[in-house]
Amino acid sequence: MNNIFIIVASLIILIVIVIVKNNFLKRRKYKLNNALKANYFLETLNKLIQDNKYNLLEERIRLKEIDAYGNEDLKKWIGNPPLDEISIKESLNNGSKRFKEGIPYFWEKVILKEFLGQESFFEKWNSYRKINPIINDEIIGANRNLENEDWFIFIASQIEKSCLNMIGNNSLNKNNENYKKGIRFENYCMEILKRNGWNVKETPNTGDQGVDLIASMDNLRICIQCKDHKKIIGNKAVQEISAGKLYWKGTHAVLVSKSGFTKSAQKLARANKVKLINSYELEDFENFLI
Repeated sequence: MNNIFIIVASLIILIVIVIVKNNFLKRRKYKLNNALKANYFLETLNKLIQDNKYNLLEERIRLKEIDAYGNEDLKKWIGNPPLDEISIKESLNNGSKRFKEGIPYFWEKVILKEFLGQESFFEKWNSYRKINPIINDEIIGANRNLENEDWFIFIASQIEKSCLNMIGNNSLNKNNENYKKGIRFENYCMEILKRNGWNVKETPNTGDQGVDLIASMDNLRICIQCKDHKKIIGNKAVQEISAGKLYWKGTHAVLVSKSGFTKSAQKLARANKVKLINSYELEDFENFLI
């Protein structure tokens, strides 16, 4: 009788050990699977942003609106897509305009395509959330749980970091002597304008569309290109600032040069209503424009 009891007890213990071991292996496999999916999610997202960073910055500049006081409005760039999976699916199937431009467009046309569809994307996003469950929410000023609907905030913040890093790095030409010389002249012009009461904002170094500075006062919004060249300035600069004025929604286009302008450039400037001046005339900028 005692032997039978020992055998039965041993079998029960063995079964319990097997069950516990299997559960442990399942949990370990589950965690490992989530970690792999989370790692894939983040690496793929960062690679797509890196591969498309110049196009993203160009699109950000195109969609950004700047008012007369130099304040930036990024609503068109950030967008306002639906956040829950059911609404997203319905919007995509119905051709919703909420995915037609900006970051939502990049998500649908590039990111979603790379993840082979919405279901796969959210599967890996949820794995990322399980591995990284806490987010530092700067809006509420505290840590909180990362929710499923935070997917867009997360992606938009990653893209914005990339764009702002590029803008802050002053392009790839920092070591170029001509670039440094141009920046010095640009800063010189900006200081003169600020000293005379103008609100002056620099355009991004990438995708500036031929405009270096935007000077605002009252209802005036002046698009300015600064040229510190030894040779006199030709038609190309006039064409650039003309196009830049339209792009940045300026009221006037001004080309500042230390070396003067060709006759052809002067003729083209008159036809396109571009003001050609030297840096000394910036001191009386408003009256000169009138």
